[in-house]
Amino acid sequence: MQVQHDAKWIGRISSISKQYFQPTFLGAEYIDASIPAMYVGNHTMYGVLDAPMIIDYLYNEHKVAVVSIADHSHFYLPVWREIVKKFGAVDGVQEYVRSVMQQGYSILVFPGGGREVLKRKGEAYQLIWKERYGFLKLAQEFGYDIVPFAALGGDEAYEIGVDASTVVNTKLFQTLLKVPRLAKLLRHGEVIPSLPKSLIPKRLPFYFQFMPRQSLMQIQDVEELKAFREHIKQQIYQGISDLKQYRAQQHDLSVH
Repeated sequence: MQVQHDAKWIGRISSISKQYFQPTFLGAEYIDASIPAMYVGNHTMYGVLDAPMIIDYLYNEHKVAVVSIADHSHFYLPVWREIVKKFGAVDGVQEYVRSVMQQGYSILVFPGGGREVLKRKGEAYQLIWKERYGFLKLAQEFGYDIVPFAALGGDEAYEIGVDASTVVNTKLFQTLLKVPRLAKLLRHGEVIPSLPKSLIPKRLPFYFQFMPRQSLMQIQDVEELKAFREHIKQQIYQGISDLKQYRAQQHDLSVH
């Protein structure tokens, strides 16, 4: 499995985002390039605003050889597929992920995947992980620690104009979902995006918080693994809450 990292490309693309969103990164002391880890966090709306900045920060600022695990859909379109690969991303197939972990790469994973980026009204900063814990089994298999992180800003950059739930719940769409092949292709409606009122995101500050490493080596069975997953989720939720407080404090300071 050949991983592509184009540092200049990553820096060039993310520089545009950094100028626009002025990101703040907290918790640098929990990032260690010498020890591969799995970085796990929340994915914000559409997923194209937060990921490039995180990858750039880890790869260019901290020299962490990080591979982003991307949704299968990113690899369907030839041109877009090459862009995604330049950021060091691989298709989220377990064999591919195992291969890059064998090579010693750190992993960036958003367990909510494609569904979490296709936010609907009322889902801002919600972790939509379902029952996924395969990423944790891989981390345990390779002895990787989990580094949780929280991202703030991305779910407020767009205002939803047409809610995907409105489309999915129509009689016509529900009829289409009764066709097995269509239901599978549309992932039972999960791949239907909400449409923003404007394609241009609001210019607001982004914040990222990295948290202490968590070991899985003490975990003995699936139930403990599921409990650990919930623990990580709650840490990320707490991280988002802390970032909101931090943002409010920074706003107060700027006003005064």
